[in-house]
Amino acid sequence: MMLFYHVALAGSVTEASKRLNISQPAISAQIRSFEKQYNVILFEKKGRNLVLTAFGQKLFKPTEKLFNLADQIEVMIEDYHNHPRGKLRITGNYLATSVLIPKWASLFKQKYPEVEVEISTVNSQHALDRLMNYEADIAIFGNGEITNPNTQSLHCIELYRDEFKFVVAPSHKFANKQISIEEMMKEPFIMREEGSITRKRLFELCKINDVSAPKIELQFNGLNETIQAVVAGYGVSFVSSLIASQYIQRRELAVVDVIGVRFTNKIVLCSRDKNSLEGFIRDFILIAQKDKPVEENVSH
Repeated sequence: MMLFYHVALAGSVTEASKRLNISQPAISAQIRSFEKQYNVILFEKKGRNLVLTAFGQKLFKPTEKLFNLADQIEVMIEDYHNHPRGKLRITGNYLATSVLIPKWASLFKQKYPEVEVEISTVNSQHALDRLMNYEADIAIFGNGEITNPNTQSLHCIELYRDEFKFVVAPSHKFANKQISIEEMMKEPFIMREEGSITRKRLFELCKINDVSAPKIELQFNGLNETIQAVVAGYGVSFVSSLIASQYIQRRELAVVDVIGVRFTNKIVLCSRDKNSLEGFIRDFILIAQKDKPVEENVSH
């Protein structure tokens, strides 16, 4: 299996031989032996390269997962030796790592100063994938952003229901007013890049309400840049209330109440079976459960 995996990655026996420091004849013989034993064909030649057959492609995916898990086991063992008091690996989407996790991590470190804490920001799907692949101990993300989540083997807790809001500068004509979705969609919008979840949700709302999608006049790769552009006085945006609340409280942003539009996203914390977790990981989960965002910060 190991030789099959590395030849598939390298695209040739020659390259795999260099990477593994194993002779080419030995690799070829092992693969032929495997194919003969199970009566399958894994590779076919195309020019100077080897490409996977249809069955080889099918076999490669679980094999890749197997070796990724093996790599994670090595990382866990290395972490155990490098951090004998423990290491907590947390992954989450931008909302989680910028708004929620910093305070929880601070409270956790006050109780466990000797435990190493590693926090990574990825999109929601990747956060779930990293947990499933044993690359993280805890994943926090918007559950509505996951397509067909395979979370049956995980322990998931709903932390909060985040509401998305239409926001403008306080000087905007629609600031703190109630308007129709048709009126709102005629305004110039400032949004994240194509592919962002919030942008997808905005276009979904337009489709559900049978209105034309707005024109995106400004586009940014970062949420903070998007909000700052709205604060400066131009256009409208559609953002998480947990992100926008601090700007609203400081009166740098104002909410527009769009009639009939209420869109929420469940923020969940997922881990593996609680009974198999170290005590300090269970304590972080308790901190997150107890220290939820204040409700009044996210209401209309």
